[in-house]
Amino acid sequence: MFRSFAFCLIAVLINCTSGIAQSAVKLKLNEEYTAANGLKITLLKAGKGKSLAKGDKVKVHYKGELVDGRPFDSSIERNQPFEFVMGMNQVIAGWDQALLSLKTGDKAKLVIPPDLGYGDTPMPKIPAGSYLVFEVEVLDVIKDFAPKQFVTKGKKTETSASGLEYCILEKGSGAKAERGKTVEVHYTGFLENGDIFDSSVLKGQPISFRLGVGMVIPGWDEGLTYLNAGGKALLSIPYNLAYGETGRPPLIPPKARLIFNVELISVK
Repeated sequence: MFRSFAFCLIAVLINCTSGIAQSAVKLKLNEEYTAANGLKITLLKAGKGKSLAKGDKVKVHYKGELVDGRPFDSSIERNQPFEFVMGMNQVIAGWDQALLSLKTGDKAKLVIPPDLGYGDTPMPKIPAGSYLVFEVEVLDVIKDFAPKQFVTKGKKTETSASGLEYCILEKGSGAKAERGKTVEVHYTGFLENGDIFDSSVLKGQPISFRLGVGMVIPGWDEGLTYLNAGGKALLSIPYNLAYGETGRPPLIPPKARLIFNVELISVK
């Protein structure tokens, strides 16, 4: 977990603003539904597939326009469907909320207010404060794709002098992680309520960094030293070894204890 806490991915749909969790609503064909926060959804075509939920990996085609009809993005023109995991802050909040009410085969029009889009931040072809209009078709879904916390039943959890709690699930048989060495790690970070705030697993790309030189939060610099390459552990990191009293709003609240699945892939 890098200290700079840079989560954003390079795609026009990606957003670092977390939305408020919403529930699915029953949509009627060609009738506009307006949520209390201003999100508008119109079901254009009703599918017969599986309903969508937080943690599902979905594949969609979409096109996006401003309210005056100017296009800003289209997976259809690229002939490349877009995939993401719902409820994991991988897309703008309006998408995460709207797609909870859809199922595979559905096509819907979304009108997303600025607070659920990019807010006051200008994006390529999208002025600050813009309402966004999307037509989205759900092509496929993989249910329960998001990682789960490692199961620690039957394993011993230890607490170090710093207050770090760690449970080693697999010690690993490769090189030992030591200060100054470069480590490659797959991870998933959870809040205490179980919400995922970041995951290299979901991004499909482990991270590499030098251990023990302050490139990551202190709980990582310490916790990974208990592993060898090939090892796995669950780390429970108090706020003073993570992001402190202020946290990293909006994803990490003040004084937040963070839970991490970590898998040490290599040590060099």
